[in-house]
Amino acid sequence: MTHDDILAGLKELLQRHKQIKADPAALTLDTRIDQIGFDSLSILDFIYDIEDRFRIQTQMADLVGMTTVGDLVRYVEARLPK
Repeated sequence: MTHDDILAGLKELLQRHKQIKADPAALTLDTRIDQIGFDSLSILDFIYDIEDRFRIQTQMADLVGMTTVGDLVRYVEARLPK
């Protein structure tokens, strides 16, 4: 799975979260995560969706330091089954 595939999957997941302020279609690898507009509940729902969609396990401590969508894409990619 490529970066583009993962980014497309993340955009698809974000379209389900109507309370975010960013347009999922406009997200790039350089988009800052804090610009997406998550609140504390929606970010937890989104993380659960990521785990379910990509069949990976995440650690909240790993996610705290991420600043861009590209960081999240690389994180997901590193945890995908080989």
